[in-house]
This record gives sequence, structure tokens and C-alpha cells, in this order.
Amino acid sequence: MWGGNGFEYSYKTLSNFYLSLKSKPFVILSGISGTGKSKLVRLFSEAIGANFTLIPVRPDWSDATELLGYRDINQEFHPGKLTEIIAEASDDPNTPYVVCLDEMNLARVEYYFSDFLSLIESRHWEGGRIVTDTLPIPLDKSGKLLSIPDNLYIVGTVNMDETTFQFSKKVLDRANTIELNDVNLAYNFEEEIGEVQPLTVHNEVLRSEYLILRDCKEQVALASRIIDELIVLNEILTPCQMQFAYRVRDEVVFYMAYNEVYDLMSEEEAFDYQLLQKVLPRINGTSVRTQEALVKLFWYCVDGKNHHQSSYDLEAWQKETAEARYPKSALKLLDMLRRYEEDGFTSFWF
Repeated sequence: MWGGNGFEYSYKTLSNFYLSLKSKPFVILSGISGTGKSKLVRLFSEAIGANFTLIPVRPDWSDATELLGYRDINQEFHPGKLTEIIAEASDDPNTPYVVCLDEMNLARVEYYFSDFLSLIESRHWEGGRIVTDTLPIPLDKSGKLLSIPDNLYIVGTVNMDETTFQFSKKVLDRANTIELNDVNLAYNFEEEIGEVQPLTVHNEVLRSEYLILRDCKEQVALASRIIDELIVLNEILTPCQMQFAYRVRDEVVFYMAYNEVYDLMSEEEAFDYQLLQKVLPRINGTSVRTQEALVKLFWYCVDGKNHHQSSYDLEAWQKETAEARYPKSALKLLDMLRRYEEDGFTSFWF
């Protein structure tokens, strides 16, 4: 466990968060209120000496004005909160800049964040740095066009309830969605938790190394194994039109490749996280085909075999998760099946 300011996070939670940021500089932390989502981002940033900024999202954000800025009637540019950080990060390329968009889905993400979501897909290598296309507007005060620097990382925190908006596949495809729902209210006042001293790191520690699948050519065996598994998953998801495409494939392989390089988790543990964070959030619906896909996915996670089930017993299946290949995903799939059984509708989000 890693502790800081009274908060504790497991080694695997931190490893998963790091690998997610390394794979793509846009991560979503979801969970019930009060589980330490924004605190994790702040403490992680402090631990590595990164520049940290918290930007609370407001329900009335209907465009990118608050984040990127606007030009007034006199054509004078007024920078937004994110524009100022982009400019600062561009002038300080060796320092990671972490922005936490707190309660990101209080407004529709596509309304105020679509420019960033589009630009992040234009990343490419140029002169030893990762660069993107430039924002069409706005310009900074000097008149210079802005692009997203490779030392900027965005983490959105979300609470899923009746007051918030659901995510589209456009958003989910571009992020690892990490759930922080586990709560242990017990507290040991006698236990001493050692504080971790900050270690200032160069941006290269967080910056992506793989932007296209060919960049993983040194890890062909791993990439081939993972792609074969993803093909099986897509065969299960295609009948209910929930299949994924090349972006998800590539980013899952990147995550798995980084995990192998840094030896943070076993291959099975890492792939379990990717199922949970890149594949399952896409699934929702009321159709029988969706239900059938959930059943097939559950047994895929348990033992990888094709079970032909005419009926199912969720309580009995619960016992199967203890020895499952991918236990986190198997448990989540059981929850999704229970919701389908009770409501006739299921979703990754509760």
C-alpha cells in the first residue's frame, strides 16, 4: 500500500494508473463520491513532481469557451483555463503537467472537450517529440497557434448517477476508464503509514513511446497473443453491435507492452484491467443478444471455453470467479447480468 495525507492506494492501483497514462494521456476515474479519485490524481502528481491543476467542470458548459478561451467583439483573445496550461507546459517540456477535470460528466463531454479529443488522435513523432495538429482556435496572446504538448496529461473524474451524463463511445474509445468503487471503512489508528517522499521525474517517464502498432515491433510475440485474444472478444461482441476497432486494439497492446517492459503485473492481471477498462464500458442495452454476449464474456473470463447456456444461475457462477483467469472482469460481468435480470437493461455504469 502507498499512503499519502491519510489516503492509501494499492500497488496495483498505482501501477494501473501509471500504465493507463503512459498508454494515452487521457484517463477517466469513475466511482461513487468520496473514494479519493481527484485525490489520487493530486497525490500522484505531487509524488512525481508534476505540475497539478484541478479544473471543476460546471453543468452549464455547452462549448469549449471555459477551457480554450474566446475572442471578444474587438477580436481580443481571452484564454481559457486549459489554454493557459497548454502554453505553460509548452514552455516547460521536461515537466509533466497533470490536469484533473473534476466531475467531468456534469456537462456533456462532447460539447466542451471535442477539440481535445480530436487533436489527441493526431499525435505523431516530429524531431524527437510527440506533436499534434494545432487548435483551429483560439490563438494565444502572441498570436501563436497552440497544439497539445507531449507533457500534458488529462484525468477526468466522474460520478455516475441521475445528475450526470453518460459517455459516448467516442469518449470511451479514447481513454482507460478506471473504477474506484472498493471501500473499506475500517481504520487502524495504531498503524503507521510511511509517507512517500516526492521524486521529481523527467517527462519521459510518463510520455508515450508507442503511437502506432508498428512501434511495438520489439514485442511481436506479446502483441500477437493479445491481438488473438481481442479477435475472440470481437467475435463475441459483433452480434450485438458492440465490437471495437483499431484504436482500442492498439491501446490495449500498448498498455500490455508497457507492462511487460516495466514488469509491474502479470500478463493475466494486466489484460484483466484492459478488459475492464477498454472493452466492458462499451456494453449496454436491452436486447437478448446483449445478454448472450455478457454470458459468453463471463465464461471467456472464467476459463476461456465456449459454454452453451440455456439458463444461468448467477449465485452459482459467483463461485467460479475465485479461480477465474480474469476475476475483476468476471465479477463486473456478473453485476451487469444481475442488472439485466432485474431491470431488463444493463450497462457498465451504475
